[in-house]
Amino acid sequence: MKLINKISTNFLISAFIVFISISVFLYLSVEKTLKDETDEQLINTYHKIAERLNKGEKISFPPFVEIIPASGINFSSGFKDVYLNSNSDDSDEPFRQYSSIINISGNNYILIVRSSVIEKEDMLYTIIGITIAAFFIFLIIIIIVNKIISQKVFKDFYKTIDELDNFSISENKPLAFNNTNITEFRKLNIAVEKLSAKAIREYKSLREFTEETNHEIQTPLAIAKSNLEILLQNDKLTENDLIQVNTALINLNRLERVNKSILLLNKLEHKNLFDNAQLIVEDEIKNVLLNFSDFITSKNLIVETKFADKISINANRSLINILLSNLISNAIKHNFDNGKVSIELKNNELTISNTGKISNIDTEKYFERFYKEPTSSDSIGLGLTIVKKICDLYNYKIKYNLDNGLHNLNLFFTVSG
Repeated sequence: MKLINKISTNFLISAFIVFISISVFLYLSVEKTLKDETDEQLINTYHKIAERLNKGEKISFPPFVEIIPASGINFSSGFKDVYLNSNSDDSDEPFRQYSSIINISGNNYILIVRSSVIEKEDMLYTIIGITIAAFFIFLIIIIIVNKIISQKVFKDFYKTIDELDNFSISENKPLAFNNTNITEFRKLNIAVEKLSAKAIREYKSLREFTEETNHEIQTPLAIAKSNLEILLQNDKLTENDLIQVNTALINLNRLERVNKSILLLNKLEHKNLFDNAQLIVEDEIKNVLLNFSDFITSKNLIVETKFADKISINANRSLINILLSNLISNAIKHNFDNGKVSIELKNNELTISNTGKISNIDTEKYFERFYKEPTSSDSIGLGLTIVKKICDLYNYKIKYNLDNGLHNLNLFFTVSG
């Protein structure tokens, strides 16, 4: 829920509770006022009628005035709410009455005076109706005014959100916001500006350290590999010595691959480091398959290709070659001997399917750094991470799934115009 909607909702709930409380108070107040006024009128009417009766006048005006002999009647004087049938439609109407004992010519009578409260109830309902209508009009006005004011008040806040959405540490450009006259937003902008500048400094320092370290590692790695390769040619080495030297060489090669992969991952943070060209995906796939032809033959794999659509992309040739090579080499490396690889291009989508062992692969971590299958002891766990980085660089989408014993990788290209 948006902040403005949250504020508006809380305000309206509070306003509704206040309105209900005021409405109940208003209803009870008006009702009491009307009842007190009616009681006062009944008392005045009672005294006037009693005065006229004592003068010998005869009064009969049912149901508003009634005079009943008091003999043999159990009676208590006072005010009372009653319902009486005062017309021919057989419906009872509400009355407020006052009754008391009066002595006329030595005889006691019960004098009852009544007042219809229909008009007073109608007036009460009218007041309530007007109050409810006023509340809904007030509600509509508040919603409209609140929306207009909120859009102006939160304009700077939404600008801050937009800047954060477009912020990237790798661009080496700290955030900078326009001045705002709202204290809270100004404090937020200052805090975010400081945080972005600090994040960029730390990222830059870490990246420089990584690149420098990796470059420094390259020279001793190359020297160590060269010396070991020369040592392998020595006829005086025993079989055990050869095994140990070969093991060391294998691990140095592995370390060199890790080092080069990390360097590439760092470079992939900067799109402007790579020159792009117009490429035909089908041609790039054929080139990669040609490079892996010996590997495919050694495992006696059946490779099926289906290029339904010619897809043209604007990208760096070397990066696309790395992307396709990693995907296709995985399909070959993790396949059975005499297995099958299927490659299809259709509707801007590349699908690579292959047979292979069914292992407990965590699809959520499939493209994470250093994640690899338990059976892939020779893998450095960075190939698919590089694939994902290249896809992110060009806004390609990639996903993996396992279906009917086949490993499927789907790559969705962003096609150039």
